[in-house]
This record gives sequence, structure tokens and C-alpha cells, in this order.
Amino acid sequence: MRKILIFSILFLSLLSACNNDEEKVTIEDKNFANILYVQKIENNYSSRELTKPIEDQEKIQEVLTIVEGLPAEKISTDEFIQKLENQDDYYRFGFVGENGENVQRDQYAFQIMDDGTIIFNFDQINNPDHPLVTVTAHHEILEELKEVLGIQF
Repeated sequence: MRKILIFSILFLSLLSACNNDEEKVTIEDKNFANILYVQKIENNYSSRELTKPIEDQEKIQEVLTIVEGLPAEKISTDEFIQKLENQDDYYRFGFVGENGENVQRDQYAFQIMDDGTIIFNFDQINNPDHPLVTVTAHHEILEELKEVLGIQF
């Protein structure tokens, strides 16, 4: 019995050591963005009525602070695209920097799915090579963000 217990502990330790793709969401500089666009996607469609720009720097930093530290794992760009394509409804949070030229391409963004999963476009600002997805669902975060930002849609 003792050998089984020791083997089990070693095996679980090995498995957890192999899962080095898991990390915590980190945002080193929360002052990079001057606009946050919040957009609700319904049936793969959005409109002006379902989009709200936020320019309040304190609120933008609070949003980034809320999602910082969440356990997440790296996924491939193909997996990222597939996860978005499999969802009809979600919220998108896109952050645009000071130069204002990146309106079509956010410097940082994340999506919150109906099931509470959060998908980050980048693991760091301006790094589209490494999307992240949260390890567990976070249903409460969407409601918290909507309250902080005064989102009614």
C-alpha cells in the first residue's frame, strides 16, 4: 500500500510538472491603453448599440486588474479561432493604445464566453503569438466588469 501511495504522489508530481503551459495572466503595464471598447456579440453580430467606448483611465486599469492573475494556459492561434467560431454570443474587451492608429487591431483584448471562459488574444501586450484561455470558468467576472463599466447590454 505504501508503494502505491509513493508511486501515486510521484506520478501526480510528474504530471503537474509537465503541465508548464499553465500560467497566470499578467499585465505589467496597465497604462498602455487610453480607450477600451466593450462589445457584445450576439449571433456572431454586433452593432453600435452593443458597443461602448470607455476612456476613463481608472476604469480601464480596474478592468485589467480584475482579470490579472487568473490561471490560464497557452493555446494555439488555430485553437483560439476555433473557440471563437464555436460561440455565437460573447463579450469582447479591446484595448487601444495612445497613438490611436490601432483602432482596427487592438494592442490587447479578451473575450468572455457565455460559459464564463475567458480567452485572451495575447499573453502580453502586442504579442499575438500566444493566446491564452482560462483554466476554469469565471461567470462572476462578466457581471463585475459590466457593473464597473456601467454596461447595460
